Formats: sequence, C-alpha cells, structure tokens
Amino acid sequence: MSARWLAISVAIGNLLVPLNSTMIVVALPQVARDLGVDVAATSWIVTSYLIAMASLQPIAGKIGDRFGRKRVMLGALVYFALASVGAAVAPSILALAVFRLNQAIAAAALVPNGLGLLREALPPGRRGAEFGIVSAASGVGATVGPLVGGLLAAIDWRFIFLVNVPVCATAFVTAWRVLPARAPRVTARFDLAGAVGLGVLLLAAAWVLVSLGHALDPVIVAIGLAIVPAAVMLARFESRQPDAALPPSLFRIRPFAAACATVTFQNLAMYGTLLALPVALSGASVRSGIALAAFSGGSIVFAPIGGRAADRYGPRWPTLGGALVLAIGLIPLAVSAAALPLELLVATLGLAGVGLAFTFPAMRLAAVEAVEERHAALASGVFSTSRYFGGMLGSIAVAIALAGAPTASELRVLFGVLAGAAFAAAIPSLALPGEGMSSATPVAEEAVG
Repeated sequence: MSARWLAISVAIGNLLVPLNSTMIVVALPQVARDLGVDVAATSWIVTSYLIAMASLQPIAGKIGDRFGRKRVMLGALVYFALASVGAAVAPSILALAVFRLNQAIAAAALVPNGLGLLREALPPGRRGAEFGIVSAASGVGATVGPLVGGLLAAIDWRFIFLVNVPVCATAFVTAWRVLPARAPRVTARFDLAGAVGLGVLLLAAAWVLVSLGHALDPVIVAIGLAIVPAAVMLARFESRQPDAALPPSLFRIRPFAAACATVTFQNLAMYGTLLALPVALSGASVRSGIALAAFSGGSIVFAPIGGRAADRYGPRWPTLGGALVLAIGLIPLAVSAAALPLELLVATLGLAGVGLAFTFPAMRLAAVEAVEERHAALASGVFSTSRYFGGMLGSIAVAIALAGAPTASELRVLFGVLAGAAFAAAIPSLALPGEGMSSATPVAEEAVG
C-alpha cells in the first residue's frame, strides 16, 4: 500500500479524538435536561475526557511499543466504538461520564500508536508530509465537531455518540488492510509499577491544572505541592528499570525535549486565543465565528505543506518560522481585538493559522524521529501530553484574565501574553534539527538505550 493510504488510515482514527472533544459541548443543555441534572454537572463528561487524554497517552504509547502498535490501535478502535454505544444508551449522568472516560482511554491509545506506526512504516523524507495529513485531519475534527454536534443534538444528543460507530468501523477496516504488523518486542519484564505511577502523576497534574481555572481548595493545593517531589521519586525509580514506562533519559534528547517545550507554548497561545476571542467579540457571534474559521482554516489547509517543508528542510526552520508567524498574527489582537475591522481580523487570524500549520507537523516529526524506533509511540504520547498541558495552561490564563467583566486594557494584556507565548515557542525550536532526520540520532540511542 502507498504511504498516502497509511496516513489516511491513521488520520481517520485521529479524527475521532478532537471530534469527540467538541461535538458534545454544544449538546450539554439537552443532556442536562434529558438526564435530570443541571448543566454544571454535565461538565464532568467534558472534563473526564480531557484529563484522561492528557494523562494516558504516554502509557498507551509504551504499551504499543512493547506489544505491537497495530494490535493496540485496532483494539482501541473496537473499544472506542463500544464505549460510544454505551454512552449513547447511558441512563444517567454518572453512567455517561464513565463511558466518556472509556472513550478517552481508547482515544489515548489511538493517537500515539497511529503516529508510531507511521514512523515505523514510512521511509525517511516521507514522514513529514504524511504527518501533515494527520494534523489536517485532527484540525478538521476540531473544527466541524461543534457543527456536527449541533445538527445531531437537534435530533437527539445520543446520535452524537452513535455517529462514532461507522467512523470506527471505517478506520478499523482501513487500518487492518494497510497498517504493518510487527512482532511484540518483549525484553525485560513490563514496568507495571512505573506505568501506574506515571498515570497517577499525570492524572494529578492534569486535575490540578483543570482546577486552577476555578476556585482553589486546600486539597488541590496539597496535590499540586506534592507533584514535584513525586515526579523526582518516579524519575529515580524509572532510571533503575531495564524497560521503564517512561525513561527519564528521554528528556536528555535535545530535539525531543525541544519539541515538547515548543508545543506546550504553542498550544498555550492557540487555545487561549480560541477561548478568549469570543469573549473579546461579545455580542458579535457571527464575527467571532468567521474569525475562528479563518484561524482553523489556515492551519488545516497548509498542514500538509508544513509537513513537506519539514521533510525537505528539517523540523527547525518550519517550526521556527511558523512560531514567529503565529506570534505576528496574534499581535494585532493585543492592540485591540474588539476594534479590528472584520477583514483585518480574518487576515491576521488566517496568518496565525498558517503559522500553526507549519509548526505542528514539524514538531511532531521531530519528537517521534528523535528517539529510537522502539520508543516511537511513547515519544508521540509524551508529545501529545505536552500539547494538552499547554492547552490547559492557556485555559487557565483566560479564566484568570476574564474573571468578572474584563476591560479593554485587560483583554489587550491577555492577548499580549498569548502572543508572547507564541514567541516563546520559537526559542526551544532552535534546538530542533536543521536538516532531515533519517533515523534516531546516536545521541538518542545512547540516551534511551
């Protein structure tokens, strides 16, 4: 099969993840009405999905690296379909939250193992273009999710979950036919204690970040203070394991660490903008929708081009240039988002979207190619977790800045911070390779091996 079909098979699976993050949001009032709860209680079906996705991808990637990525991905598609059916027939908000959590567990296995399979199957110099297709599919899922969710909710919100079943079936058949299978790589005993410890630590970190956007309480503060020493203890434990769930030496690989740092800053800027712009343009929902469509459209259309640029020039220059373009595109919002003419607003956010299109495939390519092939899905999972954490930081910044009724000057400061985060993403990108990466570097093999 061609490289394009390999990418399409992974892209269909990746489409499910953002689609299910955004479809349900517009249907929360209907869910609350039918299940007899207030709308605030339905936030759990959104929050549980976000936290699980942010924390479980490294573990799912590690399992795929060890026991076979195709096997894990196919199992995850079946799991996602079953969880979706359960959510569609859930009789209570608690049951719905549980099935949503199971959806997230399945989704957490789809993303890193799909990208690990591309790293495994595609030759050097071809991966960036296909990573760009996967990134574009993820962008499409996030963009059309609210529209699809709104249309289905107008009939019955339960169709929002049932629509996943044919998508999962299509992804399963395609992946079964075109994705390569690799024999499980069983060396040392599986690091179960490390995997559990990593999952608990990331869950705690995600919980604290989500909670920071709301009122603090002593329990959240205590958990937050305990995360750093717990991380140090886990790193020491993992450094002694022959096949660690997350080898601490992974972060001594400069391109990998740089890619994770870059995507954290980038997503802080991106998600902060997505959340803050509708508030800045309050009372102008059509104007806001057009502007955000330009933002998303630029990133979707140009993502394959950004991937090809990474293949040709290496990840550093597309990422650096894209981060700077993103920052430049956000600067006019820091001047006065609400007062910008619609044409200028669309142009500046479209430009910012183009910046995203050049950074994300290149960063993801750098993260996955910086490590040995046997750690590809794990590296993709850690990279995706960094991305989610950046988004959480962006939502925290917006929640703090927009508490109460923000003034025009407070909005300008917020957008200035978001533009600064985009500029900050350019700094670690300088540590990415300036040429194509044909395989894991000797440094990576030495550090992780």
